Amino acid sequence: MEFSIVAALVAGLVATIVMTLMMKGSTAAGMTDMPPMPLVVGTMFSGDRDTAKRIGAFIHFIMMGMVVFGIGYAVLFSALGTASWLAGVVIGLLHGAMVGVVAMPMMGSVHPRMTASTEPGGRMVVESAGEVAVVAPGVFGKNWGGMTPAGMLMGHAIYGLVLALVYSGIA
Repeated sequence: MEFSIVAALVAGLVATIVMTLMMKGSTAAGMTDMPPMPLVVGTMFSGDRDTAKRIGAFIHFIMMGMVVFGIGYAVLFSALGTASWLAGVVIGLLHGAMVGVVAMPMMGSVHPRMTASTEPGGRMVVESAGEVAVVAPGVFGKNWGGMTPAGMLMGHAIYGLVLALVYSGIA
């Protein structure tokens, strides 16, 4: 399979939108207490909720979802010679496992607005003196609720599936 930058970017954006909607739905259904990912990412740069959400949305959807992972998955598809649904799911699961084992546990030590404690009622977004912070996720996001680890792996598998399907349909 030949690499296509346009297909990679489009597929990355579509997959990010689908995964983000799934994350919102899981939170709305009470399956996870995970804060919105744009807020988690954005609070690395600003303690102001609105500014953090704007910065975080750009980084989450454009920089990471489209550019870094959209192109990264497409490069892997090209190297494997296929963008099959199975390749997408497997790459997504591996991606999710790395996020759960490496990125999530270290976030608490590198994120400037991450805390170990929740607000009363167990809310994962903590506000104090006009600054917003988020609770550190821990390994596989376990601090964000018991269903979060399974949901996080499923979300990455779906990201890979959607990216593969869209990429193979365009490339």
